[in-house]
Amino acid sequence: MKKILTTLFFVAVFSSLTFAQETLNVYRKTASGIDENTPVGTLVFTDQIRELPLPMDSVKKVTVVKERVEVKDRKGNVKRDKKGNPKTKMRKRRIVTWEKVEPKEPPRFVPIHCKMGEVWVKRSDLARFKQASMDLSGEYASSTGSVVLKKSPTNPRYFSFTIQNGPFGNRAELEASNVELREANGHARLTYTEDGCTVDIAVADRKVKVAQRGCSEYNAGSYKLEGEYNNYKGNRRVVDTFNMPEQSFKYKKYLWCGSGFDSCEKVKDDNGTVTITWSKGGNGFIERSAGETVHTYRPFEHVIPHKRDFFNGEKPIAIKTKRTDMAGEWMIWYFYPQAERFKMVRAGMREDTAYMEIYE
Repeated sequence: MKKILTTLFFVAVFSSLTFAQETLNVYRKTASGIDENTPVGTLVFTDQIRELPLPMDSVKKVTVVKERVEVKDRKGNVKRDKKGNPKTKMRKRRIVTWEKVEPKEPPRFVPIHCKMGEVWVKRSDLARFKQASMDLSGEYASSTGSVVLKKSPTNPRYFSFTIQNGPFGNRAELEASNVELREANGHARLTYTEDGCTVDIAVADRKVKVAQRGCSEYNAGSYKLEGEYNNYKGNRRVVDTFNMPEQSFKYKKYLWCGSGFDSCEKVKDDNGTVTITWSKGGNGFIERSAGETVHTYRPFEHVIPHKRDFFNGEKPIAIKTKRTDMAGEWMIWYFYPQAERFKMVRAGMREDTAYMEIYE
């Protein structure tokens, strides 16, 4: 096999901000009402708000009471009976009062108190704003890296996280899923632990602080996972484009593992020597060919490898792919340029039971 020079691998990530930072328009109420076309300001996540009591409707209430009154003549003098006592009679009187009641229909605008004083906001906008303000999901950035938190769609107490710090090729990075959220000292905390590594993520006031114990395998030069990521950028949609030079490697034999490493056996392909082409056409596609049989894998997303995926200290380039000629066949390809080695693992399975192929 020919000698492979240092592999240059560039991944350009274009961020399509499908999430514009959630904001809340506020309005003043005048004698003529609220002009929703002219908001007086805009609030963002970090602004403190306090909801005020809803305005009550006034309802007219008429009651009739009976009262005893003195009888008077035309001159206004009180009439008296034979004993000299004032004559009286019963009279009905209507009393009108205005009572405060809850509105029959939910109001379109509701009052709040914020940095601009007492203002009014749309009730529907306020509900969305509050929901977004309570959600910790999103990207928290520093000058050199970022932390991305994603809430589980099935359980709001569990999150996945991705930490990346440093430029591509020399980046400290780690990702994990199904990490439970807990409250401690007024902060939301996520703690991830594996052998020789503990990462603690504290979130407060739209700022993230990462602390690590151990985890040296995930460091890269002077870049570590730990640090403060205080610039909240909201949720974003990231599209990975894979710009890599095409390289080909040939293997007469490979390890075929039907169910984890314990099942691995060295085999030959019935069609002859296997050729693995990394980034076919320079677009990130991976091609496995043997004789006239060709399998092509389309790149889907960049994957951050765990230290269990390292080989003799080398951190691989990992990509989640989909086989183009089969429905639902998702594979993660690991490429080790220095070792001229590949590992293909079926996605979504534990490594001790997953189907895999290893070429080295």
